[in-house]
Amino acid sequence: MQPSDIPDEQNQISLRRWRVMEITTQDGTRTRHAWGHDATNNQGRASSAIIEFSMETMTAKTRSGTRYKLVGLPGNSRIGQSAWVKWCRDNGVVAEQDVTSDYLDINKVSTLGFKKITSSLNQ
Repeated sequence: MQPSDIPDEQNQISLRRWRVMEITTQDGTRTRHAWGHDATNNQGRASSAIIEFSMETMTAKTRSGTRYKLVGLPGNSRIGQSAWVKWCRDNGVVAEQDVTSDYLDINKVSTLGFKKITSSLNQ
């Protein structure tokens, strides 16, 4: 394994009670971002633009190179939402839309899928 193949733990953040939002900036650019509660560091997080997403691992890679593991079910973390509001204000967001169900629609999850998702909370 090459050193570049070894995951950088500092570059991976696990988000609980997460959401995915599509935003529009003042120049009309549309991008998607994850936000939620970083339980490891007990703080809210809002990502830069998502450039890749693995449905199998529920991991988003962002423009900054950070990987966000979306853990458990989507939710609404107050601390995560505060980080998101600040990120939007700092980055000139003029419109936003919740697209979380494009990543995990709990109404379409099977019982086995639900067990897999909730078991990720123990990892």
